[in-house]
Amino acid sequence: MVRTGEQTYTYRVSADGFWQAHAGAPAALVAEVLRAAELRPGQRVLELYSGSGLFTAPLAAAVGAQGRVDAVEGASGAVRDARRNAHGLDQIHLHDADVRRFVTGHAQAGGDDGRADVVVLDPPRSGAGEAVMRALVATGPERVVYVACDPAALARDAAAARNVGYELASLTAFDLYSHTHHVECVAVLAPGV
Repeated sequence: MVRTGEQTYTYRVSADGFWQAHAGAPAALVAEVLRAAELRPGQRVLELYSGSGLFTAPLAAAVGAQGRVDAVEGASGAVRDARRNAHGLDQIHLHDADVRRFVTGHAQAGGDDGRADVVVLDPPRSGAGEAVMRALVATGPERVVYVACDPAALARDAAAARNVGYELASLTAFDLYSHTHHVECVAVLAPGV
């Protein structure tokens, strides 16, 4: 269960699925992603590496019934969990797809089909990679909210975004795993001025 403000979200995740180990991590990360995304009702969000849907329902609540959240995840088990967690939220569209192929296909399609006002991504430890970063910023989002469990991968991906005009606007770090080197980060990338 995750509580953000007045909203409470309940999640079901398969026994072999991924979930944050620190009890406070889900609520802290959801709150920070929502703050960083600055979503308004009616906006479109592209959520990449959406997993079991930790951010999906809160993003959908932020954009409201007139908005849209396209959540993309390549692990079929996680998509099944996300389907249960997103039940009844018609503005959520789940895609069981390879993130790189999905994003590069949308970037090439152009037009409104490939457009999102905000992109939220929570890639694996290895990061999203240059191809994904270039493709997602090519669609011209107002901001990219990047959740990173490895600061080095975040730095590489932020550099790839910078090479095509997106700057690091903010960075918040969370020490969720005491006595370890692990640092969780939420970064905002926005078009350079």
